[in-house]
Amino acid sequence: MANESEQTKLTFKLASFEGPLDLLLHLIKQNEMDIYDIPMVTITSQYLAYLHQMQTLELDIAGEYLVMAATLLNIKSKMLLPNQPVEVEADYEDPREDLVQQLVLHQTFQLAAEKLKDFATERQKSVGREQAQVPSDAKLGQLKAGATTVANLQQAFARLLAKKQLVKPVKRQVYQERYNLKDTLVVLKQKIRQAKAPIYFDSLFADQTDLEQVVTTFLALLELVKQGTVVAKQEVTLGPILMISGEKDAF
Repeated sequence: MANESEQTKLTFKLASFEGPLDLLLHLIKQNEMDIYDIPMVTITSQYLAYLHQMQTLELDIAGEYLVMAATLLNIKSKMLLPNQPVEVEADYEDPREDLVQQLVLHQTFQLAAEKLKDFATERQKSVGREQAQVPSDAKLGQLKAGATTVANLQQAFARLLAKKQLVKPVKRQVYQERYNLKDTLVVLKQKIRQAKAPIYFDSLFADQTDLEQVVTTFLALLELVKQGTVVAKQEVTLGPILMISGEKDAF
């Protein structure tokens, strides 16, 4: 019978509270108290009543709960002391101050933990795509031996777009596709191949005012550089970029 009694004893921990600060915050919210002006008589009596309830249910009470009980009783006793003389009030320190700071900090961490939990729940609803493998024959960083880099081309293109921005507001209209990447590839390839000297990167866009045309030309130029049909060179750091035909019979 003794063994059965031991087995049926309630020894679980209340999941609602992870510590005495959790319990105090619960009591403060339940009674709609001001956390910065806690009525110590009420909160202490309710806290002790809760501990007695735990003992009645034969729940294990951690030592930290008892330490907090002693702290509350100590603060309560200080609050019940007679009023201090007027000349001492200037140096008076509220005995609740340390407890309030602990509760505010703990509440901040609680709110942050709830936010992170919400973010984790939302993230679980999404399925990420696995990173694609880089092709073994891909040329990373340097486009060709002695050539400039993709980053330099991107920077040059950004500077080109900045120059073409108009001061007045830009009005946009939706049109059908007017510039074809395939046709632009052919035009650029012929223009660079038939040139008697290297062509400046900026000059390829000199007569273009339409943003769609500028972007199409830049994409076509990147494709030609990727194929090796055109080589981009920059002799001086931050200097002009020259576009040269990559075909052997050019120039």
